[in-house]
Amino acid sequence: MRRNFRVSSALFLILMMAMVLMVVSCKKAKVVEKPLEGGTDKTAAQDIAAMPGPRPEAGANLPEIKKQNENILIVYKHTNPGYAEAYGFDTLILRALTDGSGMIVGGTLYQRTASGEREFAQFNASISGDTISLAASSSEQKPRSYTIKTKADRVEVSGARDVVATLNKSLVFSSPDGSYKEIYSIDSSKENLLSEIQKANVTLEKGSWTYPENGKAVYNQTKPEDTQNIEGFQITLWYQDKGDYRFATEGPEPLNEVYASGFAEALAGDYGLVNAVMLDLMLSESTYLRPIYAFAISRKGLGK
Repeated sequence: MRRNFRVSSALFLILMMAMVLMVVSCKKAKVVEKPLEGGTDKTAAQDIAAMPGPRPEAGANLPEIKKQNENILIVYKHTNPGYAEAYGFDTLILRALTDGSGMIVGGTLYQRTASGEREFAQFNASISGDTISLAASSSEQKPRSYTIKTKADRVEVSGARDVVATLNKSLVFSSPDGSYKEIYSIDSSKENLLSEIQKANVTLEKGSWTYPENGKAVYNQTKPEDTQNIEGFQITLWYQDKGDYRFATEGPEPLNEVYASGFAEALAGDYGLVNAVMLDLMLSESTYLRPIYAFAISRKGLGK
């Protein structure tokens, strides 16, 4: 009788210990669940959303455009209504390379379509003394070539396009005969950087930069007679993101959103003028990019 009682007591104790272990185990499981409610992905997404400026490299249904082995990445998204429908894409991607001195020596231009990045054109530069030969090949366009003569603070382009660019207290793009000029101040000692577009010594448009807050600049350009700025455009630039530039341009309608990585370093360096010309030839979006080239060059010695 005592033996049966001892066995029953032992079984009872074993069952009680098992129940205690189960309760403790359940309590631990509940504690582990709490940190999973927030998650690191959510925190990272919040950090990205808080970054100022547009994010044209991020696609809703496409992989994000990321810098790879290139020195300069420019993502230029056309935001005006109907552009994608008319052309089959809305975003240009330039991946450009520089040599050891920081000068652009080539690049590849892509179109971002619904199926991903599609190569559109390749640019290859060969350098001989003060002459750069830039060749552009494309599956959709005829091959193009440019001869670029570099001198102190002066670059002359001939070939598929003829243009002269100079750099002193202003970045100036002009026709070879000088009858047409785009003048963008780079004099950082001035309160605002002013610009003026001239043809036959007649002012066609004027522009200026203002700085509403730290790390943000706004450029407005309009015609002198357009007092209500109906035909002009405005660029809003954020430039405090570790040297990367993000900017958006609006006229009567939205025009673009741009992300430029490595851009500031290339233009604020020793080859800022040549690099501005090379980018101008590769992207062919002069109207809305030349003020940005000048702004970047003006920051030489001020940080990126």
